[in-house]
Amino acid sequence: MDKTARLKAFAEEMKQGYQLVKEKKDKEAIQKLRPFIELMRQSEAPHIRLFVSYSIAQIRTGDLEGFLQTYEEVKGMSPKSEEDEQLKSQLDGFFVDMMEELQKKEK
Repeated sequence: MDKTARLKAFAEEMKQGYQLVKEKKDKEAIQKLRPFIELMRQSEAPHIRLFVSYSIAQIRTGDLEGFLQTYEEVKGMSPKSEEDEQLKSQLDGFFVDMMEELQKKEK
C-alpha cells in the first residue's frame, strides 16, 4: 500500500469515528478513535476536533475520569479556526453540565 492509500485509509477510519459519535454509538466511536488519540498524544499534535469528539463519547458512556483527562488536554490546545473555538466552547458546556449534575447528586 503506498503512502497516499495509507493516508486515505487513515482519514476514512477517523471519519467513521466522527460519524459514530454523531450517531451516538459512543462505545464503537471510542474504539475507533482511541488509536488516533494515542497517536496524537504521543506526537503531541493537537487536533481539537478529534479530542472533542472523543471526549463527548467518553462522557456519554460514563467515563468521567477519561473525559476529564481529555477535557484538560483540549483546554491546553490553541484553536486554529473558528470551528476549533466553537468545539472548545461546546466541550466547556459539557463540563459545566457534568459538574452541575455531580453537585446535585451530592445534595
